[in-house]
Amino acid sequence: MKIAILGSSPLCLEAVLRFHSHDAAVTWFSDRDEEIFPPHFTRSEWSTTTSELGWALLSKKQTGAFSDEAWYSQYLNPLTDVLKSTQEIKPYKVLSITKRFLIPDEVPQNSSRFYDLFRIIYQLNPSQFVEKHKESDPEMYTRLSTEMMESLQSTLEMYDDFDLVLDLRRPREPLSINETGRAMGESRVSREQVSKGLSILSELPSLMQNKEIREMILIGSTELAIEVMVGLRDWIHNPANRLFVATTESIPFEKILPALNPTLREAFENLMAEIQENWEAETEIFHTKLREWQALDDFVQAKIPKPVEPIPQVNFFSGHNVSAIDQLIDRKRLFLTLEKPEFREGKWHPENNILGLKTLGVDHVLVATRLIKPSIELLDSEEKGYFSLIPSSSNFKDGWKKDSEILKGIENEIFKLFSPAASS
Repeated sequence: MKIAILGSSPLCLEAVLRFHSHDAAVTWFSDRDEEIFPPHFTRSEWSTTTSELGWALLSKKQTGAFSDEAWYSQYLNPLTDVLKSTQEIKPYKVLSITKRFLIPDEVPQNSSRFYDLFRIIYQLNPSQFVEKHKESDPEMYTRLSTEMMESLQSTLEMYDDFDLVLDLRRPREPLSINETGRAMGESRVSREQVSKGLSILSELPSLMQNKEIREMILIGSTELAIEVMVGLRDWIHNPANRLFVATTESIPFEKILPALNPTLREAFENLMAEIQENWEAETEIFHTKLREWQALDDFVQAKIPKPVEPIPQVNFFSGHNVSAIDQLIDRKRLFLTLEKPEFREGKWHPENNILGLKTLGVDHVLVATRLIKPSIELLDSEEKGYFSLIPSSSNFKDGWKKDSEILKGIENEIFKLFSPAASS
């Protein structure tokens, strides 16, 4: 049984270990551009990133507190060295997953689609091979022409064929700023002013330090959106800044808050309480000044501006879609069109529901809608032999336990197709 396992997460390593223990021929495509631990607000623990199977292969236990560095040095790197002796580990980006010959829905005569192998095309940099063999065969290295060396600086595409594919890659980027999948003008705006998916978390420090960014819009009510809001806490509390939040949910974050681990949920709830407290304090000051202004004589009122009602530091457009985005020629501001359909309520900040169509101008856009995996090309809708699982984030309770149970179920399905080596 030749199986390809795709992804870079603790669960991917666990899957490799399991099929290695069954004596399967495993190729692990671990794209190192995809961080094993994305810069999430909440970190993992040893118990949610390792297993007895892994420690047994190392013949030792973890020491000290969990950290990214400790996980790499004590677990991933030693296990990778052990696995390399019998399995293939390819730190390359997967470009496509197809069948070798079959088109979608085509079935070979007198057989099933499973008769044909899966073909994985991946990308690598050949200069890595040159450097690897530079010391082992220096004479060959010196014989390579300048033209040959220059040609090896570009990326190459290669492929391998497999009986089975286990796709554990993380979703990384949303399809669109509009959760329906498409927004007008999206392909025309400057990418420098739009941050999408997991990359938002690593970009937050520079965004918050940019003095020209005073108004941002956060689109989505996902776990990622909560992390972004918590990460923006100091920026939000700056009176010069304002955050708009657009979400299709009538009550933003209602579905995911109960499933979050206590640390992240508490941080978010504290932030929302602080925002509400500041808003109530500003509103009370406004009403006091308004009453004082109203008590003035008419001729005095004419000389003193009427107090302006404060706008919340975080302004929610709940129950809305972002249907279009545009950019002026000066490229300094982005303008988004928000729509709220009649069939959907907007219970947070209902004052924003008066108009069904409105336009917001902002300096930067943060897109934290539902993330998607890299596309799978030209496979049947229920392709036999292709298995997919999205690893849970450490921000969700019991994610590792649930993922492990699903992975065990996938093992059982695979062994309906192939028997473990030990049973043969």
